Amino acid sequence: MKLIVCSNSAPRWEEGAGLLPRSPGGLVPLLATLLGRHGGDWVCTMPPDDSAASGDGSAEVTALPGGVTLHRLRLPRETADRHYETVGVRLLLWLFHYLLDTARQPEGRLAEAWSAYEAVNRAYADRLATLMTGSPEEFVLVNDHHLFLVPEMLGPRAEGRGRVAFFQGLPWCEPDYFGVLPAHIRDRILTGLLCADVIGFHCTRWARAFLGCCARFLPGCAVDDRGVTYDGRRTRVIVAPFPLDVAMVERLRDEPATARWRERLDRDARGRRVIARADRIDLWKNLPRGFAAYRSLLEREPGLGGEWWFCAVATPPGRPTERTRALQRECEDLVAGINERFGAPGRPAVSLIYPDLPTTRNCVVAALSGADLALVNPTFDGMNLVAKEALYLGEHARLLLSVNAGAYEQLAGHVTPVDPFDVEGTASVMREAMASGVAPEERAAARRLLREQDANHWLDRMMGAQR
Repeated sequence: MKLIVCSNSAPRWEEGAGLLPRSPGGLVPLLATLLGRHGGDWVCTMPPDDSAASGDGSAEVTALPGGVTLHRLRLPRETADRHYETVGVRLLLWLFHYLLDTARQPEGRLAEAWSAYEAVNRAYADRLATLMTGSPEEFVLVNDHHLFLVPEMLGPRAEGRGRVAFFQGLPWCEPDYFGVLPAHIRDRILTGLLCADVIGFHCTRWARAFLGCCARFLPGCAVDDRGVTYDGRRTRVIVAPFPLDVAMVERLRDEPATARWRERLDRDARGRRVIARADRIDLWKNLPRGFAAYRSLLEREPGLGGEWWFCAVATPPGRPTERTRALQRECEDLVAGINERFGAPGRPAVSLIYPDLPTTRNCVVAALSGADLALVNPTFDGMNLVAKEALYLGEHARLLLSVNAGAYEQLAGHVTPVDPFDVEGTASVMREAMASGVAPEERAAARRLLREQDANHWLDRMMGAQR
C-alpha cells in the first residue's frame, strides 16, 4: 500500500526521531501513527508561527525516518487567513456545530474568502497530483472541512487506479441548517465530496445528516443507507469512529509528570471526591452549562461543596476568536461566583486549571484517572476522545456523556447520558451519579471495547469500504 494523507494541521516531528504523536487521540496523532507504521507522504499547511510559513503555495519537503515525507505548503498569508479563519472557522466550524448567528451569518460578502478557500484546496490538489501514481495500491486520505474541494480537484480517476477517501472529523448538520449556506457554496461542498470513493464519519447520526443533505440539495442523486450515486459516480458513506490510542494513554499515565500532577490535584482536592472534565475552550464544549449545573446542585445541597471538588482542566484555543475569548471570561466569572458562594479559603468548590503546554496531556490524564465522576457535555461534537480517555482511565468513575457527542453511539452502553442543553437535568443526573459507582466488571467491559480498535483497524475500515 502507498499511503498519502493530507490535513490542514501539521504534525510535530524531530530530526532523527520522525513524527512525534503526543496525544492519545485526534486526527494528527492518528495520521502520525498510521504513517509511522506504513510510511508515506503527508501534505499539510506550514504552521502560521513558522517564519517560513508565508509563500506562493510551494512546499517545504522533509524526509523523516520510516519512509515518511512531509510536504508543508507555504501559502500567501492573506489567503491562508481567509481560508482558515473566515471560511474554516467562522463559516464551516460554526456551521457544523450549530453556532452560526443565523440572524447575521453567513455574511453576504464571502466571495473573496471563498476564492481563498478554493485556492488553498487547489494548492493541496496540485501537490497531491505530483505524488499520486495511479497505482491500484495507492490510498489517498483527505481530512476535514478545510479541504472539502480536494477530491473534485484531483480530477477523474480510471477504475482501479488508486482510491481517494475523505474523513469528516466534525459533526455534519441537518439539511435545514446546512441550507443556510449560499447555494453555490453548499452545492460545491457536496459535489466536491462526492468525487471521493468513500466518505467517513464518526457516527451514524452525522453520516445520515450528510446523506439527507445530498438528497435535499442535489437533484438527480440517488441516496441509500450505504452511499450516494451522483453524476455517474458511486460514493460509499461509512461510519469509522477514531480509536483511542490505549498504549499512549498508558504511557502518559506512567510518566513522572503525570505523577506530579496527581500529587498536586490530590492536594487541591483536600480529601474530597472529584468531578473532572478536560476540554479546550471551544464554544461547543459547553463548559458554562457544566459549571451552571454544579452551581444548581450546590444551591440544592450546599454541603456537597465540602464533599466534592469540581476539577476542570482547560486549554485555551491555539487561534482564539472574539467568541472564544468571551467564553473564557464567562467561564472564569462563573467559577469565581461559585467559589464566592460555596467555597472556603484554600478550598474552592471549583477549580479552572490551565496546565503548562508541555504537561497538558499529563494533567488531563491525572485528572481523569483520579476522578470519581467525569463530565463530558458538548452541545455537539464530532467525536470527543476525552470521553474515551475518561472511560478508560477512571477506575470507578461514572461518565456523564452528552447524547450529542459522536462518541455516544459507540459508548452508550457504558455511560450515563445527559442532555447538554438542560442545566437542571444535568444537575439531577450528576447528583444521581454521585451516589453510584461503576462495578469492576462494567469498567472491564468498557476497556475491552476501547482496546479492540486501533489505528490499523480504523484504516482497514476506511479502505475496506471501497472493496
